[in-house]
Amino acid sequence: MKTDSYSRKISTKEAREGFIFILKNKLNFFPGLGINFKLIGDDVEKQVAIESYPCNCRGPDLPHEHYFISWEGLKSENRIKIVKSNQEGKYRLQKEV
Repeated sequence: MKTDSYSRKISTKEAREGFIFILKNKLNFFPGLGINFKLIGDDVEKQVAIESYPCNCRGPDLPHEHYFISWEGLKSENRIKIVKSNQEGKYRLQKEV
């Protein structure tokens, strides 16, 4: 099922390391792994892509990938929402109150 937005609360790790985790079951909202798209924040427009890295946080018998977008300037506990723009290949990052 296709969604019209992606929302999450930014963790301490995300804020400290400058990224937004993307849940695996929400990947279909975005253009695709490694495909560039524009993400527009309050005061910045940046070319980004969904990236991944291998992880064994569930143990060596359950290797998997973590997905993320590099994005600086978010604070721990910020609630964000990413919505598709009317323009092809553009998404808007909104901080929710």
